[in-house]
Amino acid sequence: MKLKMYLALLVMGMLSLQSCSDDDDDLPSSKVPEAVRTAFDSSFSNTANLSWETKTVSQEQYYKAEFNNKSDNGYKTEAWYKADGSWHMTETEMPYSAIPQAVRTSFESSEYATWQKDNEVERIERAGTEKEVIYIIEVESAQDIDMDLHYSADGILIKAVNDDGNGNNESLLPDAPSNMVTAVTELIQKNYPNARIIEIEQEKGMIEVDIIHENQSKEVLLSTNYEWISTSWDVYVLPVKVTDAIKASQYSGYVVDDAEYFETPAGNYYWIELEQGEKEVKVKINEDGQFI
Repeated sequence: MKLKMYLALLVMGMLSLQSCSDDDDDLPSSKVPEAVRTAFDSSFSNTANLSWETKTVSQEQYYKAEFNNKSDNGYKTEAWYKADGSWHMTETEMPYSAIPQAVRTSFESSEYATWQKDNEVERIERAGTEKEVIYIIEVESAQDIDMDLHYSADGILIKAVNDDGNGNNESLLPDAPSNMVTAVTELIQKNYPNARIIEIEQEKGMIEVDIIHENQSKEVLLSTNYEWISTSWDVYVLPVKVTDAIKASQYSGYVVDDAEYFETPAGNYYWIELEQGEKEVKVKINEDGQFI
């Protein structure tokens, strides 16, 4: 019995050791690679309350600096680097009143305007898309639904995502290798002239590319071989053929809750969420008003 208990405790101890993180939440500056410190000092020369830590995200190790940026109103800032000194992301926490007027105007005229917003907004800058800054406004509905609203600097709502409540933006770290960024950029520029690339990420065996094209936020899906799968975006007014098709169907008593337009190699269609009380159904209708 004692032997069994000892073995059980030994196994539990081994599992505990395996589950321990290699991250260091209080890393002395002397243990930060020189390449990282040099890159940091060249970008942030006027800081206060600087501290370092290591973070492992998707099996990649980062060195994260937390500080107050005295060159930017003393805002709380986090900067992420790899050991070779390459910069990957900067997060800056700022008051809602300090974000661009275009973002505030867009938010205050949106469907989320009546939701309770957080007083602080996150400004995100990332490698690969340095020219495209994202502002994240956290909101909560009366039904306790938490959402993160991602806006471009010129006030275009890029996407609204469920807030997972973990309070960090690690999922926003760019994970696309440089060769992928180059290939995707060339493809987007060829097929969507003057489009702005907001984000490139690998998800579920596909490449997801968020772009702003013709003043519209769009999502482009590609295979890992850079073959086009689809392009989609939110729509707020449906064509008459589509609304007539809904009225003439078994869903005539339903209302449209959400709608997206999809372009695909096999043809284009509308992906529509319909609601009637507690009932909810999703349908696909092509441009001719036919259910598919």
